[in-house]
Amino acid sequence: MSDGLRRAFLPATPAPGARVDLDPEESHHVARVLRLKAGDPLAVFDGKGGEWEASIEVAARDRVTVVVGPARGGEVEPGLRVVVFQSLTRPEKLEWVLQKGTEIGVSAFRLVGAERAEAPPPSPARLSRYGRIVMEACKQSGRRVLPSISSGPLVPPGDGVLGIILAVSEAIAPLGALLEGPRAAEVWLAVGPEGGFTGVEVAAATEAGWRPASLGPRVLRTETAGAIAAAIVLHAWGDLGASR
Repeated sequence: MSDGLRRAFLPATPAPGARVDLDPEESHHVARVLRLKAGDPLAVFDGKGGEWEASIEVAARDRVTVVVGPARGGEVEPGLRVVVFQSLTRPEKLEWVLQKGTEIGVSAFRLVGAERAEAPPPSPARLSRYGRIVMEACKQSGRRVLPSISSGPLVPPGDGVLGIILAVSEAIAPLGALLEGPRAAEVWLAVGPEGGFTGVEVAAATEAGWRPASLGPRVLRTETAGAIAAAIVLHAWGDLGASR
């Protein structure tokens, strides 16, 4: 939220008035990094849409206990669901994609293979780290719902879904042109690896129901393209910099 109140993550939904111990990593962050002490206020969120006012009861080196207060109101999550299908790339680039995409308002990430992919599917340990990055980005940005992270193939868009595959070509319509009609119920954005999707991949995706679009004449890095495309979509059809 924008009120400056520090935030912590609780993996389970608490009851108002409950006393809850933060997990070791969150306890360390609150007590050792933020240096909050007993009696200090903060907010806690469960990653499922709930957020509550709270106060610190115990702030020890390895354990922080909070007393949960009333639920917090206000709209934080975007009204439009945007899913980024990110081609596999090096971990440091994927971390940037996940962090910035979460801040912008992306609802889910799907890591997909591609002919020019730079990395194999992530290991369970890597996926765990990616989940932590998403959670930290939620804390920083004020979001209350953790975006999901999965891996798998590029699947056909379902009913009510506008699937957009990003490509570079003067013959391809700009992304903005696909957003001039009625608002879709959900938007999927497919982002290629460094070097982009191949022509065969774009043609196969188009045959499966995806619509190709361009972000302009300049070639963007894979970790930049998805964030920019998501921002454009959420500005046009969501809440990012637009009137509610």
